[in-house]
Amino acid sequence: MTKRSFKDFSIRKLDLSSYNVSFLSKYRIWFAVPLVALLIAIIVFSAFSIANKDAQEGMNLGIDFTGGTVMTVTVGNALEDDGAYTEYSESFRKIVEDAGYNVSYVQKSGTGSEAGVMLKYQNKDADIEASNQAMKDAIVAKYPAITADDVSLESISASSAKDLLEKALISLAVIFVVMLVYIGIRFEFWSGVSALIGLIHDVLMMIAFTIIFHIEVNTTYVAAVITIVAYSINNTIIVFDRVREMVPKNEQGYVKSKTPLGKYIEDAVNEMFTRSAVSSITTMIPVFLLGCFGVLSLRQFAWPIMFGLIAGTYSSLMLAPTVYYLIRTAINKAREKKMKKQSVQAAKKAKA
Repeated sequence: MTKRSFKDFSIRKLDLSSYNVSFLSKYRIWFAVPLVALLIAIIVFSAFSIANKDAQEGMNLGIDFTGGTVMTVTVGNALEDDGAYTEYSESFRKIVEDAGYNVSYVQKSGTGSEAGVMLKYQNKDADIEASNQAMKDAIVAKYPAITADDVSLESISASSAKDLLEKALISLAVIFVVMLVYIGIRFEFWSGVSALIGLIHDVLMMIAFTIIFHIEVNTTYVAAVITIVAYSINNTIIVFDRVREMVPKNEQGYVKSKTPLGKYIEDAVNEMFTRSAVSSITTMIPVFLLGCFGVLSLRQFAWPIMFGLIAGTYSSLMLAPTVYYLIRTAINKAREKKMKKQSVQAAKKAKA
């Protein structure tokens, strides 16, 4: 038996082009995988919503979208000690939770004499001013060194949260339209449609995994979604660019080779697989480390990015090319049927 060492390994061995992997015939599987993920997300969403008797709990919307309060308690140099920060943050959290509100975010803010503890919690359904003042008084009473001026409160109304959500959706819609127009001009219209379907898949998968793992949705999450849309479309464009280079076409844009269109698409994906997979994995490594060991704000950004990277790689290599193949195949069949019908009609006229 031949012994192999790590030195014998080469990234070129991951190149699928030498294996000629056929994947288009398994298109039902590529469509079934995201559908299963969506089904699980719907079940988890329903379970959380029913258990908490609130649909918002199913999505775990943060105060950026539901409204609430951001409390920052300035403590000063004492927070330079990690043990002191843990003590203060847990104490402040307990005061808020004892008042009946769920703390969704705790983070250190500022440095030196300006160092403090920032907390976010939802109290939109209460008398916000009265509830906030009660918690502020409780903190000042427990810590004489902290004055009323050291506790700052910022309320986020439900109306501003709704406005934020609407702007986020509009931004995504604009991005989708611009991407469709660009790819349609750069390649062809149906490439743009296929890429757009892939982008919608990526966003839906990010939302699905966010629901399944009950990750809070806030403004950072919106930034993560937009980041993934940009990253995913780049991979998809590279794949379609390779397809365009490989497929010979006539002046009308139809394939003029006897080789089936699917063979060109599969060859293009096989050639691009190593490049896309390796670049995605190398991107996932630091993102994964941030998700495991970063501060809360970084973790809230890293995990949606991680989900999006997986979904984006999947859609770029499997979903978008498959959708493009099915669309082009349907169009070509319709064109051939039309041409055949015209030939039959011409033959009948000639006989007459």
